[in-house]
Amino acid sequence: MTVKICASVTARTLKEVKQMAKKAERDGADLLEIRVDYAREQYSLDEIRKLSGLPMIATNRASCEGGMFKGSEEERISQLFAAADADFDFADVELSTKGSKEILRKLTNTGTSTIVSIHIFDTADLPTLKSVFKKELRCHTDVCKIVALAQEFKDNLECLRFLGEASKKTDVACFCTGELGLTSRLISPLFGGCFTYAAVERGKEAAKGQLTVSEMRSFYEVLGV
Repeated sequence: MTVKICASVTARTLKEVKQMAKKAERDGADLLEIRVDYAREQYSLDEIRKLSGLPMIATNRASCEGGMFKGSEEERISQLFAAADADFDFADVELSTKGSKEILRKLTNTGTSTIVSIHIFDTADLPTLKSVFKKELRCHTDVCKIVALAQEFKDNLECLRFLGEASKKTDVACFCTGELGLTSRLISPLFGGCFTYAAVERGKEAAKGQLTVSEMRSFYEVLGV
């Protein structure tokens, strides 16, 4: 079994992007998620694309989904298309984005693969996960991503149960976030998740409950996967 880890690069400057990308690659990341919404200076996405041969995901997360972007919605989406022009492998679009289906279609037409994502901050029960998944499937995206805030340990079990079935239909990344979400973050790939997410280093997590790439690799080595 191959377990894939996507490292979230939460850098604020181009220098930090370079440092974090190199560390993530050394530590065994399989993909790099460039969190464009964390940037506090203008930098070239073309230059970032050249930093690594690993597949790159462009994510420009809106504040309503827990992101850091503070500009207009038009600016936020335009940066995803700029990433597509720079040959990023994936662009992440929130399901809640106005016109998300059309945006995903246009991104697909550029040759970039797409991820449609949603962050659920309340109930993470099985009916909710299935309902959201149906909406994401209608977007005809390459990857469906569903992240739920774990309020109880059993929320991890709900995500994993859902993932075991959903992953038979398409590529899915699904796990819980928050301090109680550690279990599903770690073992979601063992239940069919196409990849899971990790921090590059402590103090630079994209979400609560993230382990680092090196910590996750050590865990998988113990399991023999």
